[in-house]
Amino acid sequence: PEKILDAPEMMDDYYLNLLDWSSTNMLAVALGQTVYLWNAASGSIEELCTTPGDDDHITSVSWVQDGNYIAVGTNHSEVQIWDVGGMKQLRSMKGHSARVGALAWNGATVSSGSRDSSIINH
Repeated sequence: PEKILDAPEMMDDYYLNLLDWSSTNMLAVALGQTVYLWNAASGSIEELCTTPGDDDHITSVSWVQDGNYIAVGTNHSEVQIWDVGGMKQLRSMKGHSARVGALAWNGATVSSGSRDSSIINH
């Protein structure tokens, strides 16, 4: 069966990574300043996080392989790690000087790529 999700405020930018599907069948969608989680099994939607500043927005999302944690990149050069089960932020990491447009996990290490042309392994 086909499912169509409404996605208002999805940024139209080729260099952002605003969707990621977890191994636990959850879809993370970044819409403007907020990350939403859609549970494909139940159809429920939860709001995970929202950036505090009006000029900040979510620029990338990436699930860890087991699907319990998600990395979130922002326009203000920040990488956040969130515990999805507890719906709480665990870490906030700096190091970039421009938006974080790419995130990738290798075990417990998350790598972030930024518009500033740097890649950081956290």
